Amino acid sequence: MYLTVGEIAKVLGVSTEMIRFYVRQGIIKPRKNEENNYWEYSSDDVMRLSDILFYRDLDIPLKDIKSIFEGLEVEQIGKLISERKKDVQKIIRKYQKVLDKLEEWEEGFYDEYNLIGKYKIGRMPPELRKEGYYDEEDHIARYLKSGIKINRQDWIYVSLSFYCNIHDKELRMKRYLSVNKTQETEKANRSQDVIEESAERCIYTQVYYSDCVEAMINPLVEYAKQEGYRLTGEIYGRENTNYFVDGKRLGMYRLYAPIE
Repeated sequence: MYLTVGEIAKVLGVSTEMIRFYVRQGIIKPRKNEENNYWEYSSDDVMRLSDILFYRDLDIPLKDIKSIFEGLEVEQIGKLISERKKDVQKIIRKYQKVLDKLEEWEEGFYDEYNLIGKYKIGRMPPELRKEGYYDEEDHIARYLKSGIKINRQDWIYVSLSFYCNIHDKELRMKRYLSVNKTQETEKANRSQDVIEESAERCIYTQVYYSDCVEAMINPLVEYAKQEGYRLTGEIYGRENTNYFVDGKRLGMYRLYAPIE
């Protein structure tokens, strides 16, 4: 007894196109019914397709499936299983790292987003930066050329930062790159002229970036006055999650205002 492609697809719960794909690959070889010109599938074809489904569930590559059907020795099948297992373990390790980073990012994002318009007292975590500021458009390129070293895996911790002082006659952002202080970043920049930037007691909040520095910092300064906090005058801004509006790169910024 033989089955049509539609019947075998229904029995196995797969599409007819998938079956035809393996026919084109030469793995399944149905016979043609000369009376009605239809292709018919035997019991052996059904078992071959069930084997294929098993192998594909294990994500075995097509070339390896073909080699099995072409007579791969039993001992070599064991080797194939072991190699595939190693490949999967590598993939798991890779995506576990991705998952860990996503969880870290998710936690950080909602910590940032939920702080917009709110104020807290706490520490400004230490970050490293090169001495000096660059205000022109190519400041990042110049800053990197000046010698700060950032390893590839540490770019996730890099911030496009700024500094200003509310007591200056001309209030403006002085921009620079900073990176979280870790053993790795500290070691990479040990011989460089690097400054550690931190403060033990600050008012901090989260804002959306604006080219107008007053728009970002004035609500924080007003909050300090209302609550009776005396600020040193320094305001630090560190970029967190970035986003784009009309092609322009913007970001949510964590503002820190050290308290006297």
